[in-house]
Amino acid sequence: MRRHEIDWIRNISILMLFAYHTAAIFCKFGDFYIVSEQKNFLADLLIIVLFVWYMPMLFFLAGASTHFSLENRSIKDYMKERIRKLLVPLIFGIIVVVPPQTYLARVWRGETNLNYFEHLKYFFTNINDFSGFDGAFTPAHLWFILYLFVVSIIGGFIIYKIFKGDCGEKIINIIKSIFFGKFSILTLLTLGVISDLFPSIMGKSILGCLIVFIFGYITYKDITLIEKIQANKFKFLLIFIGCGLFGILYTFLMRPDEVNTFIWVIDSLFKNTLLISAIGAVVAFSSIYLNKSNKVLRYLNKSAFAVYIIHQPILLALAFIIIPIIKSTTLSMILIIVLSTAITFIVYEILRKMKIFNKVLIMR
Repeated sequence: MRRHEIDWIRNISILMLFAYHTAAIFCKFGDFYIVSEQKNFLADLLIIVLFVWYMPMLFFLAGASTHFSLENRSIKDYMKERIRKLLVPLIFGIIVVVPPQTYLARVWRGETNLNYFEHLKYFFTNINDFSGFDGAFTPAHLWFILYLFVVSIIGGFIIYKIFKGDCGEKIINIIKSIFFGKFSILTLLTLGVISDLFPSIMGKSILGCLIVFIFGYITYKDITLIEKIQANKFKFLLIFIGCGLFGILYTFLMRPDEVNTFIWVIDSLFKNTLLISAIGAVVAFSSIYLNKSNKVLRYLNKSAFAVYIIHQPILLALAFIIIPIIKSTTLSMILIIVLSTAITFIVYEILRKMKIFNKVLIMR
């Protein structure tokens, strides 16, 4: 049976990217392709609250979807589907969608009279830290598709070889006892901290994403686990709210600029507590109230993936135009969010009707 809350959470998360990536322009944390000199406190709050758990939760949902996917197809068909739905759009996006963003980043930082074709040569021949903020090669926002492809292939192989093998049920029961046992929170926190020790690319741990993916698969494989999460929905919610409030106070008032081992441990514990409680709260409430379909969901199921791929260059182009002429950062954020959302969906509909990129953008 299809679990509609998985689709709802995924689609809402993609729509929230319009606000999240707009906030990245106006917040004081980190860098971005276009950065406003004037900062906005609401943008800071949005980044702090969402950064830790927002995208990792999508890997949890991908693991859950993999359970249903492998119920209806072989591992060979599953791998082919991952290539068609993830790798092909990723390659297309890196060639067509990403370079304009890094071009805008270079122009925004003062490189005047920059020829776009010269920039393309620079983009494809220079590799630095994969951020792309200096115009060099990057997957940009498509890092999620890259990671999801890698995690899906590795995770799918683990599921097929281990979880669906002769001893698979015993192994899953052992993992369930660890994930959902008496000391499950401590176990999950330990796994999260361990995953943070491994090298990451662009600040994202692929091991952490893989753990969350497997967690999603196991959770949705057994309906009783969903029921356990539902039974603790208010506990997850209170922990999430408390941890979020602590994170805001900690980040603004207590966290020192220099990070030592002690601060790293505190950061990791806070991050993983917020991640676990967020996934628990979102899954609990959505599985109760959002496990139903309607016309909006069916439309978003068709459009959200393509919207995700094409939204960021549109958003950045609008920011490039709006920020120099609008003094209010709050008004600028509202305009960028509203206009980028509207224009992205208009572009999606135009492309869908033209049928030029339907296969590479998975448009239906």
